[in-house]
Amino acid sequence: MGSKRNFTEVEIEEYQDHPSVVVGSFFKGVRVPKETTFELYKKKGSKDAFVLHGENDRLEYEGDGSVSLSNQYVVGVYNPNKKAIRLYKAPLIDSKVISKSCKSLSGPRIKSESNIKNSALRNALGEAFGTKKAKKAIADLERNRVDSDKLVDSAIDIVDSVRSAAKGLPTRQELEDKITLDRPTPVANVDATDVEQIYPIENIIPKREMQFIRVGAFFKENDHEKRLEMLPYSKSQYVSEKLPTLTQVTQSTKLQLLYYLSLLLGVYENRRVNNKTKLLEKLNFPPEMLLDGVLERFTVSKASQVGRSKDRSFVIDPQNEDKLLCYILIIIMHLNNFIVQVSPLAKELALKPSKIVNLFRVVGATVKGATVAQAEAFGIPKSSASTYKIATLKVPFKLPQMTRRGRAAR
Repeated sequence: MGSKRNFTEVEIEEYQDHPSVVVGSFFKGVRVPKETTFELYKKKGSKDAFVLHGENDRLEYEGDGSVSLSNQYVVGVYNPNKKAIRLYKAPLIDSKVISKSCKSLSGPRIKSESNIKNSALRNALGEAFGTKKAKKAIADLERNRVDSDKLVDSAIDIVDSVRSAAKGLPTRQELEDKITLDRPTPVANVDATDVEQIYPIENIIPKREMQFIRVGAFFKENDHEKRLEMLPYSKSQYVSEKLPTLTQVTQSTKLQLLYYLSLLLGVYENRRVNNKTKLLEKLNFPPEMLLDGVLERFTVSKASQVGRSKDRSFVIDPQNEDKLLCYILIIIMHLNNFIVQVSPLAKELALKPSKIVNLFRVVGATVKGATVAQAEAFGIPKSSASTYKIATLKVPFKLPQMTRRGRAAR
């Protein structure tokens, strides 16, 4: 008779695609002492590349997650009460164990001389039969003598070391590509002939997220306050003044941009909040997919923390804060036909005008004093027009050079 087998159905409650834990791959049979401490580091500019380091009194553990491996792993956390499992993507880190006592420390090779020079013989006689003054002179001379043969060997070792280290250096093209990825702006189209295509909307808001910005209800509501309440963040003076100008269905794309701008302004205003659940409450609960995209692009998550995605902590570091501000400026450029007053925007964001001017230049805009026509259009006194800053974006477009500068004072 065949034996009966019992099966239990397990529901997959959640799958988390971004890494929450890692799997260290050592050789078979390795046992890690309890007193060993491990540190996990995330490589800058890489999504799933991690470096693992651990050590105790006798051993060191080194792991590099950038090595290409064909297998992918997930870690499952099973809840027996719900008969459900949560899956967390776990990159595999190829690791090795190193004995501290057997570390190889290489140094320059030293040749032994077979020919004894006459000076060496004289020194030997002087050390044996010379006066104290002569012995001191010999000792000083020997201490300061430079062995040219040893220098040749050392030079060869240095050249070999430099060549070995230079093998991993990126090419000029790779450096340029990395600089492009590190820019705090959306991908720019340097060949654009239309100013709207310098930063296309799809490069600002991914298409998969754009579909979650539904604005049909805005056109059915006439009350300004109720329309404001539909936005993720309603305390922006700019958004409040711009919303009444977007009432036609033909303006749907611009209204979607304004909605996304409201979300980014809300995240910027609450940039010290480091928990997704609390941020959703602060932002009048926008679509979670939209907020996930913002957190992915503008925050740094704590890679060592395990848990549901909405409970994970994150931080907006200075680099991502500037990136968030650049996206805000570019969206406002789209909404204002690519001409923006600096002073009101600086007041809106509680930043010094000089900081806003620097960010406009980073995105490739030109910042100059207002012309007579611009002063008249914006209601600026002609006497102060030359000192009133206006930012414009034009074609042909030239991508600004990336330079290392200290963060401007707030």
